[in-house]
Formats: sequence, structure tokens, C-alpha cells
Amino acid sequence: MDSLSRSVEKASEAMSSLEADKEEAVRRSRQILRLSKKAIHAMHMKEDPSADMEEMRSAMETLLDVCGNPAILMCGPVQDCMCEYCEAVILHALTSDSPIPDYGSLGVTPSAWLLGLCDCEGEMRRMVMSGLMDGDMESAERLFSIMEGMHAMVMSLDVPDAMAPIRRKQDAARGIMDRTRSDMLNAKLSRRMYRERTTLRRRGNGSRFHETRRFRSAKRSV
Repeated sequence: MDSLSRSVEKASEAMSSLEADKEEAVRRSRQILRLSKKAIHAMHMKEDPSADMEEMRSAMETLLDVCGNPAILMCGPVQDCMCEYCEAVILHALTSDSPIPDYGSLGVTPSAWLLGLCDCEGEMRRMVMSGLMDGDMESAERLFSIMEGMHAMVMSLDVPDAMAPIRRKQDAARGIMDRTRSDMLNAKLSRRMYRERTTLRRRGNGSRFHETRRFRSAKRSV
């Protein structure tokens, strides 16, 4: 019975240590979530997210130090924060024309990296719409082109639902892409119609100007 008692005590101590590590991991995960949202907001506001990105990377390195046990690494809060972290990093790389780091270099799981990539489509749509609303068609077209390339890669994924909810993300991405493509088409048509109306108005004003000049000249000759 002494050996059993020692074994129970040892297992209990291990579980207590695991629980402490998980609580620390959850705390750090919340910090990373806040930083990732802050960095993405800065990108939408066209501000420099470098400081938040650097702090986020440092926080992720610290988090990984306490995720040695797979039970902690794969727990919900840690995976959620890794997904948000990847979304911020990938989005920043896409919009700044920088190399996109893979999941290994970020120290995250492949599923978190892929889910973060899928979530980038919604943020890219927001950026495209901001460009359209600001009248910056060039920026909107550039971002939409990046979005189309990313969408093709997302839709090519074939991951079982038991591994990661990629198919649900693909369904959402399909709707996001369809709406964005429609908005881009409408914006281009509106822009073309505006240019045509402007051209016709200028031609009409020019014709009336010449007719007025001819009429005045005729009056003077009479």
C-alpha cells in the first residue's frame, strides 16, 4: 500500500503542476488575443502595428514555454489565441507584401495556422470595403487581387472536420468572397458610369458654349 500511496501522491502532484501550467497558459492566451485584435485594428486604421506585433510574438514565445504538455497545447483557449495570432501575422504579411511565415516558424499547430489563414478573408474584405468607401479604387483592387489568391488556396484545402473545422470556414469564406466580388463589380460599374456622364456633360457644355458664341457673333453681324 505504501507504493500505491506514493504513486497516488506523485500523480496528484503532477496534476497540480499541470493545472498551474494550464492556468498560466490561459492567462497568457488572453493577453495574446488582446494584442492580436489591437494589431489588426491598427492595420485597418492604416497605423503601424509593429510594436503590438513584437509584443505579441514575445508573449507567444512565453506561452509556448508552458505548453510542453499536449493537454495544454491543445486546450481551447490556447488554440483560439494561436488562431488569432496567426491571423494577425498572416494579414500583416499579406498587406505589407512580406514573406508569410509557416506554422513551424511561428511555433503553432498546423490547424491553428490554417484557421487563422481562413479568418484573414473577413479582414481583407473590410480593407477592400474601406478602400472603396474612401474612393481609393487602386488600393481596393490591389487588396482584392491578394484576397482572390488567398481564397483559392483556402478553398483547395481538404481537412476532415475531426481534425479542424476548415469546411465551416470555407463556407463562410465563399460567402465573403461572393459579396466582395459583387461590391467590386458594382464599384467599377458606378465608376465607369460616372466617367461617361462626366464626359457627356463636358461635351454638352462645350457644345452650348460654341452655340452661344455663334449666336452672339450672328447678332453682332446683324
